[in-house]
Amino acid sequence: MTAPPLTGLILAGGKSSRFGSDKASALLGGRPLLQWAVSALEPVVEALVIVKSPSQQLPPLVASVPITVVDDEYNALGPLAGLVTGFAAVTTVLCFATACDAPLLSAALVRFLVGRAREADVVVPDVEGFMQPLTAVYRPLTCRPSFAEGINLGALKIVPAYASLRTIVISEDEVRTVDPGLRSFRNANRPERLAEILALLDAGE
Repeated sequence: MTAPPLTGLILAGGKSSRFGSDKASALLGGRPLLQWAVSALEPVVEALVIVKSPSQQLPPLVASVPITVVDDEYNALGPLAGLVTGFAAVTTVLCFATACDAPLLSAALVRFLVGRAREADVVVPDVEGFMQPLTAVYRPLTCRPSFAEGINLGALKIVPAYASLRTIVISEDEVRTVDPGLRSFRNANRPERLAEILALLDAGE
């Protein structure tokens, strides 16, 4: 069956408190981290939505698909709020959400997760004992109201917001069939992680 139209949703507006500077603009191999995320999603999406902080300046980006940039309407309430903001700008039935600090995201993994989403509101991997809500597929029409309700109640964690939604959890064993080294989950959330990821790239791993 033909894959449904998909939007890539990238959260770029976090506080970067552990990183110490704006992660979206941090360079990995001469390219901003945000560009790595854009390039990873390009082959599998028809559009991109980037959520940023209102005062944030994003680096110049190159993409073969349209990019919509939106300011986080909640600002500094965390990734759940970023998702709610981004969902409002998504025009496709499904979107794949990631953060700007995941430069090794696998297009094959995105396709695999989307393939499981036909009867679900959320498709989320469970890797190393934790669900990974920022490497997941969402159906914005049904997810946005539920997530917004959580924010209004002061519940800002993503996974508990799945409670009323049709959620499919993908096991680590399943994930490894398309991403054997779990590269998609190597986040550059600290400066030293950039060096580790660059070493992987240089080694061709």
